[in-house]
Amino acid sequence: MGAGLALLLLLQQKNPPPKIDPVRVDRAVEAGVRYVRGQVAKKAGRTPEAGGLVLLALAHAGVEKGDPLFDALQKALLEEPLETTYRVSLQAMALEEVDRAAHQKRIFQCAQFLVDNQCANGQWSYGSPTGYPEPEPDYEQPGRYRVRKQRDGPGHGDNSNAQFAALGLRACHDAGIVLPPEVVRKAALWWRESRCEGAGGWNYGPKGNAAYGSMTAGAVAALAICDQLLGLDWTKDADLESGLRWLEARYSVTENPGRNHQHHHYYLWGLERACGLTGTEKLGRADWYLEGATFLLATQGADGAWKKNPLDTCYSILFLRRATRPLREPREMDRKK
Repeated sequence: MGAGLALLLLLQQKNPPPKIDPVRVDRAVEAGVRYVRGQVAKKAGRTPEAGGLVLLALAHAGVEKGDPLFDALQKALLEEPLETTYRVSLQAMALEEVDRAAHQKRIFQCAQFLVDNQCANGQWSYGSPTGYPEPEPDYEQPGRYRVRKQRDGPGHGDNSNAQFAALGLRACHDAGIVLPPEVVRKAALWWRESRCEGAGGWNYGPKGNAAYGSMTAGAVAALAICDQLLGLDWTKDADLESGLRWLEARYSVTENPGRNHQHHHYYLWGLERACGLTGTEKLGRADWYLEGATFLLATQGADGAWKKNPLDTCYSILFLRRATRPLREPREMDRKK
């Protein structure tokens, strides 16, 4: 071993890279769950507007079947009508995380909703109910169901609904639902054509507007998902790389770049998804998880909430738990968690 390398190793032992304390993270997540429980209890038995998000956060926080709130949310999701893109996508994500084998037929219905509500330009809008045929087995891939498009959605939508649709489609795919390739190709084409000119990032709608953090993170995640579903190598995707470079150049965990503090915790979860899917541990020299988790631990309220809001608290729990699985095929078709 050379003298220079030996000195470097000695310095690293004396000054190891900073790490986040997992005990503090666990305590913060537990406090966040207590806050969310209290907020749901105040609704006197009514299902939260974002029941899928709450169930997803609880599942990643370690809450399991048999817990009264967990069971009530799962039951409510299975019984609620499929009516909007946000709720359907979050439901697919939550049910896939909880027990994709047990809920595969319901997740098939989520996939049918998303496929039938894709806009003509490849986006998604808020959506509207559709019909649900009996799931068609894919005889070439035992244990999977094939979705066939029954109708077209409206002419155009928005990038917020579109990024959640991509997350929902990935959950459906992971649950064994075979999606129409043309739906995924059209979605990918929209993201490629809607990037803000000269910026490398994305915004909510018309590409002439300024790019900002939460939408750019959502676009990176959506493109990564589309590449995976189409069997493409996302590491060679120039548009995706452009989005990551935009996030690096405007990196922040203390605000939503381009939007200041608007939708800040929503952006943090988007950053976790974009980096988690692509296996990006650092943006430039910035350790996004270490810095983001440090920020969240420092700003959690005494009641366990972030911004005294159950949605922001769920986003924060998902960030702290690094909830997004990297881009790879699930190990088993009967995976529960």
